[in-house]
Amino acid sequence: MPAVPRNILSDVTDLILNHVVQTPQELQVLSNPDKNDRLQPIEEEIKTMKETLADVEKSLNTQIARRKKQRNSLTHFNQLSLEIASNILWLSIADPWPRGKSYSFLQRQQSISSVCSLWRTLVNDSPRFWSIIEFSRPRAAILHFLEKSRSTGLHIKCFAESFYDWEPTMELDPFTKGWFLRTISFDTDRIRSLILSVRSIDGLLDVLEKPAPMLEQLKLDCSGCDFVRPLDLFCGQASRLRDVVLQNIAVEWDSGVFIGLRSLDMVEDLEYLPTEEQMRRLLEANPGLEELIIRGLTITEHFVNDEVLSTAEGKPSRVVMSKMQTLRLLDLPFKLVQAVLGNVEIPSISNFQLRCLFRGVPASSMLDYGIKHLFPTLLRLSKGTQQAQLTFGQSSVGLAIYAPHHESPTVQIELVETMPISGFDWLAANFFHAEDLPSVCAAEIFQVSLKFTDKFDMAGGTFISVLHRLNAIKVKALTIDGRCKHGEQLIKYLGEAKGESQLPLPYLTSMTIGGPGKLADHLSIALQRRMQYAAARERSTIPLPVMLEVLDIRDLREVDEDVEKALAKCIPSSGTFIPGSTRNLIWRLMGLNRAKYLDRSDDEDMEIDYLQPERVSSNMW
Repeated sequence: MPAVPRNILSDVTDLILNHVVQTPQELQVLSNPDKNDRLQPIEEEIKTMKETLADVEKSLNTQIARRKKQRNSLTHFNQLSLEIASNILWLSIADPWPRGKSYSFLQRQQSISSVCSLWRTLVNDSPRFWSIIEFSRPRAAILHFLEKSRSTGLHIKCFAESFYDWEPTMELDPFTKGWFLRTISFDTDRIRSLILSVRSIDGLLDVLEKPAPMLEQLKLDCSGCDFVRPLDLFCGQASRLRDVVLQNIAVEWDSGVFIGLRSLDMVEDLEYLPTEEQMRRLLEANPGLEELIIRGLTITEHFVNDEVLSTAEGKPSRVVMSKMQTLRLLDLPFKLVQAVLGNVEIPSISNFQLRCLFRGVPASSMLDYGIKHLFPTLLRLSKGTQQAQLTFGQSSVGLAIYAPHHESPTVQIELVETMPISGFDWLAANFFHAEDLPSVCAAEIFQVSLKFTDKFDMAGGTFISVLHRLNAIKVKALTIDGRCKHGEQLIKYLGEAKGESQLPLPYLTSMTIGGPGKLADHLSIALQRRMQYAAARERSTIPLPVMLEVLDIRDLREVDEDVEKALAKCIPSSGTFIPGSTRNLIWRLMGLNRAKYLDRSDDEDMEIDYLQPERVSSNMW
């Protein structure tokens, strides 16, 4: 590198020290003024080459974009007509959307709009992509959505603030929601779906007290709102309404809105409640209901004061609901349950849930109508089921029936705040010994699991009437919960035969026992007596009790090890024994392992074939 002249270094230093900013060209002139004429053409050539490169790059980018469009046009999706492609995009982002934490509709819309220009055009030009309006967006966005969707129906959604993961987080105070509702109220006539969760009536009545001729779906949660009078929703003018969910909102039960519905779900804890005749008129106006859910209602003292229409025989005529598949009456007083069950005929129901409150009144004397007429089809479909479950508590009795290949029960009934035995009498009359169902024999249909829990008191043999009714039915499993009282009386009873008659519950194959350790002694004696009874009558014509296959005493407290060994001998080698909680072991005793356990000395160590708790299925027995 050639040496830099000293005068050049001096000039540059002066420029820096004096804060004088010079261009490279000026420095070049300072360095060598005579060479300026030779450098100028080179600079111009470089500039021209850069401009040419920019033009070429721009041209290439244009060609690349054009070729990408040609490539995209060859995909199967983009070969579809614009109408079909628009429908597919709409279905990919429109509700129903997986519940829980979800992306808002606006976020979904923006996601597909950013894929390509074609999709963005489809979204911008179609009003329906702007028809779902959520209150999780700023006011300007909502007004923009309303304007863009002017020619189509609206879907309005206002969930709790925690429903969506949106950024930035937006808090909706009652005043803000009120503004949204008042803004939406001007378009009530084109709302197709209205889903609102509000805590104030600010702006709410502006929407609910206007006709909604296009409304098809309505979900309202008005917890915390104070209504001075029941509402006649949409002035009774919503002829296309089919699906309704109402929670904690006072409404006119016989409103013109509730006509021709497909599904109705009502939860209410307000003072305005239906009369029996209003309930009947509601059922008569909706014979095509496929799903009816009523939860948490109470009734007034004037509930049955209205006149009820009757047939010539003097009994209330029933509404035939031929499309009804699901009926759920939960936490309702028995009079309201009677008003519903006594007024309907449901030939094809597939799911029934009942939780009836009796306030201490005997169930058998109050449910006069019975429900046998509801379930002939359902019971016949349940033939071959693995289990029906009977559960007795301190003041309740429940029944669950499982159809084949169903994990959840198709029939689930719980009678609470009543005498369990009287409630069982009502259940037995309607299900186990149904006179109107001669082709349905409970012994052929049900393999029953019997469970005593929740402080059920067995003192004085209160269970005996139950077992007498169930002896002809295949009770396969018995559970005595640790909270039961005097469980030893039931255990003793299981080992007692009256004369030549058979033992109680002869089909019993599984037992689960919990409670104090002293129950183990009674259990050991009872099981040995059942084995002796079977051995002594091996050639008798009397049906012998089947062998116990599963014995679970993990919830028995402080069980002696010798007693455990005696209990283990009461099941066959192929059976399952789950020992007590003193050693906190859960194992399967089979073959050699079981023999080792029974024959070992107290101080002998052995390998145990453990069965991990998480591998023990709840349906194992």
